[in-house]
Amino acid sequence: MNEHMADIPAREPGQSGLYVVLYDGQCEICQACVSWLTALDGNRKTSSVPISAEAISNLDARLSLEACLQQLHVLTPGRELHVGWDAVACLALLFPPTWLVGALGGVFPFRTLGRLLYGFVAANRYSLSKCRGGACRVAKPETARKRAQLGPFWSCYALGFLIRLPLVAWASAAGAFSRVSVFLRTYGKKVELLNGKLTVLFLHGALPNAVPLLFGELFTAVLYDGVAIDPGSPKMRRSLARHLLRVKSRISKIVATHAHEEHVGNLNWISERTGAPIYVSQMTADFLMPFKTLPWARALIIGQPPNLEAPFSILADSLRTSSGELQVIAAPGHCDDHIVLYDTKEKVLLAGDAFMGAYFSTPNPDVDSQSGLIACSA
Repeated sequence: MNEHMADIPAREPGQSGLYVVLYDGQCEICQACVSWLTALDGNRKTSSVPISAEAISNLDARLSLEACLQQLHVLTPGRELHVGWDAVACLALLFPPTWLVGALGGVFPFRTLGRLLYGFVAANRYSLSKCRGGACRVAKPETARKRAQLGPFWSCYALGFLIRLPLVAWASAAGAFSRVSVFLRTYGKKVELLNGKLTVLFLHGALPNAVPLLFGELFTAVLYDGVAIDPGSPKMRRSLARHLLRVKSRISKIVATHAHEEHVGNLNWISERTGAPIYVSQMTADFLMPFKTLPWARALIIGQPPNLEAPFSILADSLRTSSGELQVIAAPGHCDDHIVLYDTKEKVLLAGDAFMGAYFSTPNPDVDSQSGLIACSA
């Protein structure tokens, strides 16, 4: 056993059966390397733990904060400790794409070269890191900047970005492929479930198609036991009309779960076409009379809905369907007027929009995730 490997005292490890990787959470380069480790570790063999005094004390008495900040430390399931380059080689052996690096990195002369290279990076990492290995917890970043030239100070960001860049490119390409694949597989499709009681109609339109291709959000209308729910926007009307020609069951009611344009734009039109009455909540009715002018991008791509026209009915606590009943439940969070419909017999919940996608870092102003959590817990 060499100086970089030792038996761990008989204490319960932090993550049983996993390789525990201790890394500096304040270092951009370290974070980027952990991103690669996460991408490689599809079978969940490792657990990455940001360095802190508390985390170290819970793992093993031989670890020290200063030593862990200087070099990578890995605790194996067999209670062995690997440090620096030996830790890198140990992790590389776990994954087929990097196995050769780990195998060569453990033998002369590659092991010696790896230790020299890793030692150089470790010795200079504090100069490269924007936070000096965690120093920003006790010092202002501006203070750290004054101790180094501008180039080294910002090179941490550049190196971290370059290390992540292949992962970013791959994730972008994989995400785009997935979105296009799902869009093509659902384009114009009608899916029937519960022996035809529930039908999902996938809607599309020339400009609305940009949304599922770019962001992955699919547009649908739902038919449930004679009730048409959220019949899409004006620019999806032709798609909806083609679906209705193939629908055999009679539509007896029309409901909107909330007042967003892709859910209410065809309320008046489908009511005139089928003769079915419209049901909305009081708050949704207030939003639709008159309907506010949308931002130009939403109006161009999805379509500006018309104002809601009378006659229409306000939703009560329940809604009769062709063969049963749906509970009407207020579910603010996605927007203030959002409601969901619940069939207690079938245990089916019909939610117009369940969440706001991660792409929308600045979502609609009426999104309130805390209200959504309260509604779910209730």
